[in-house]
Amino acid sequence: MATTRGRLVYNNQVVYDQADFFQLDGFTRVSGLTPSQLICEVFHNNVKLLWPLVLGTGLTETQVVSGHILWDDLGSSYGVRWRPNAVGYWRILITYAPGTQILGQDYDVNSGTGVLPPGGGLKASFTGPGGRNDC
Repeated sequence: MATTRGRLVYNNQVVYDQADFFQLDGFTRVSGLTPSQLICEVFHNNVKLLWPLVLGTGLTETQVVSGHILWDDLGSSYGVRWRPNAVGYWRILITYAPGTQILGQDYDVNSGTGVLPPGGGLKASFTGPGGRNDC
């Protein structure tokens, strides 16, 4: 079973995601997974990077650095955190071999913060009959 999705994220900001892996019944979640039980592959613009999957328990957002994928046991699922260090197309594959399951997530990493500047965005304007602005 493979799961894949795409997301827009921003360069040098922590990216949060979640992973679920299931037992052979396809319903019961696998609990207690550690990074050593998984295979993690990271690609930037279709070039494989050597970013290891490491335990992230206890690390704050400011401690998340590029070059590692952090794995957190959240109880009912698993958290994945990382910090992209370049714009472009990124893909992370996390494989749970015993259950033959792959979590595939692709990211479009852009520069910027994702926050609109003041005055940005859409502005609503309503015009009544005859051009009056009294709706």
